[in-house]
Amino acid sequence: APFVFALFFIVMALAFSVNFFIYDNRESYVSAFIGPLVWSLALFIPAGSIGLDAQRLTRDLRWVFFFCTVLYVIEAIIKPLDVVSHLTPLHEVQVHKSLVCVLALCLSILTGRMTLAFITSGAIVAAIILRPMSTLVLALIVCVPIAIVLRSRVIRPRITPVIVGFAASMMTWIAAVSIPLLLYFFFDDIADFIGAGETYLKSDVIGGQSNMAFRLAILKIAYSTITDAWTFIFGNGLLDKHTVPLGQIGYWQWWYNINPEGEAPIHSDFSIVFIEMGIIGYFFLSIAFLSALWRRFRDLTRAKFSGYAVVIQSISIIGILTLMIYISDEPSLRYYNHTQSIWLLLLISEVASKSLDTSKRTKYG
Repeated sequence: APFVFALFFIVMALAFSVNFFIYDNRESYVSAFIGPLVWSLALFIPAGSIGLDAQRLTRDLRWVFFFCTVLYVIEAIIKPLDVVSHLTPLHEVQVHKSLVCVLALCLSILTGRMTLAFITSGAIVAAIILRPMSTLVLALIVCVPIAIVLRSRVIRPRITPVIVGFAASMMTWIAAVSIPLLLYFFFDDIADFIGAGETYLKSDVIGGQSNMAFRLAILKIAYSTITDAWTFIFGNGLLDKHTVPLGQIGYWQWWYNINPEGEAPIHSDFSIVFIEMGIIGYFFLSIAFLSALWRRFRDLTRAKFSGYAVVIQSISIIGILTLMIYISDEPSLRYYNHTQSIWLLLLISEVASKSLDTSKRTKYG
């Protein structure tokens, strides 16, 4: 998986160079694969060359994630206040910041810090009340049960929680990689189902206002650019914008009031890769995520992985699943600073896997 993401960066960087110097086209998707370069550094770390104090590292990560969760709630509280908005131009609370809430809660569960887990849960509930967001709720629904299951693997070497966690993760992976393709082939039927489900979750359950119709309208326009077998296989050659002319559609002409050019960003990194690089690029991106999950669950089946080493591999699994959920709903990869915590976790887990004495140094009591 680190090799595949590094290869994505090389391909995107070459395409950007050609488009910029030859065609004077500044549009590029290369920024989406700058963040994963942190993870790709693991390719150059020899096995056994670095020892890992997984216990201390896990403790520090737990408090960092909790502190970031508190900051997310504070930002949600102070943003609507007029006195604050006059002092500094606070941007809208970005949905990408909330993914650290999932990491904070799951890491507390994996390490058995239940008091901290309850406090974190309260902070997350407050954040959802202040800014209802279905993506965060969906990520919690998927990841928290997996964290609870893998907690059993942290306590003692058992294969059953690994199998259960792997099965649940595979269901998430299948859903994430299948939905964009199903939307392409059966848009009207799948769109109605997704729209109804998301509207119920966001409006009826957490009291927000669903904008799924807006997102689906964007995706429908984006998929219309795939017009023949060539574009289906190879995409548009990394030449198109990552936006669609939403304002040109009758009902959505009001979008010109938001964006004078009428352009709206495509709300799915999976869809962007499919449109930009065709089914070939989409296949390799999907396989990269599958490989990352497979590698970490394989490590969990090994007896030498115990205690905090298991925690690190487990929270990296949670990170991969959270990232897949978020990039299915938002163009998160392009803003590499929004997902850097995930790439850092994956780098740490690679080092943990290559560390020869991990099981001796990180016994979890």
